[in-house]
Amino acid sequence: MLSLDLAPVARSVAVGLGLRRLYALGLRGLWCGRRMAEPSQFTALIHPDDQPFFSRLSGAGSLRKELESLLDVAPMQAASGDYRKLIVDGNAARKGTTSMRLWTWKRLKVRYLLDPRYAEFRAFTCALRSTNDPAERGRLALLLMARTDRLFREVITERVSPTLRHPGTPIDEDGLHAAVESIAERTGAGWTPGVVDGLTSHILSSAKDFGLLEGKRIKRTAEVKPGSVSAAYAIRLSRLEGLSDRRTLESRWFRLMGLGLGDVIDLMHRTARQGALRFRFQADLAEIVLPESQEAQA
Repeated sequence: MLSLDLAPVARSVAVGLGLRRLYALGLRGLWCGRRMAEPSQFTALIHPDDQPFFSRLSGAGSLRKELESLLDVAPMQAASGDYRKLIVDGNAARKGTTSMRLWTWKRLKVRYLLDPRYAEFRAFTCALRSTNDPAERGRLALLLMARTDRLFREVITERVSPTLRHPGTPIDEDGLHAAVESIAERTGAGWTPGVVDGLTSHILSSAKDFGLLEGKRIKRTAEVKPGSVSAAYAIRLSRLEGLSDRRTLESRWFRLMGLGLGDVIDLMHRTARQGALRFRFQADLAEIVLPESQEAQA
């Protein structure tokens, strides 16, 4: 991950850069519509196409329940150290021993950042607090973990997402296992068969935790209907990646949820009718306008 010490030059940078570029750098000082204290250091994630592949899912899955238990008790503007204290000292993730609490902290952090210096995490916490819908919350966690874990993102996009248009489709687990093996071979990762098996198992269980799959012995695609909250977060991830509004409609974040261009346009129109954003699409040109308090997170 690349750290950018930007506070000393933030004001001069703001003069010379356009608003979209400022969003990409994560310099906006609002958090869920509130003024946030200026951190001494902003941190930017590596571009999705440049991220390395990690085997971090070999030993555990999504930990979604632990994540939501933590965020449900964390204060609005908690810092990274506060999240650690809540898990290790406050047992917010509900683990029986100190060693398990430390284990949980380390794994939640690499999956979901737990650091407001990342614009992706600030937008995620705001979105999560805005909805009690378990399905939408699952899609938000899906998008953030897909942003931090390239292996999970690419395997799901290749082997699961294309089948989401047809709920009830059995997942080819051997094909997913082969996709993990192919990435290991292509990148020279040197993962053992046991690691590949663990990755395959936990990628599948995470997809189920996030609401993409259902079933115990045989995993099948679930019915996935992104709402306005997950749609807005996908837009923010696209903007942080530097995509135009038109390219956002075909971004990897919407494809991850099984949506093609036509599906995304329909979703944008539905979300606009709900008043969650403004959307125009004409002559292959797109304009997406989020509410001001949400734009500040993008």
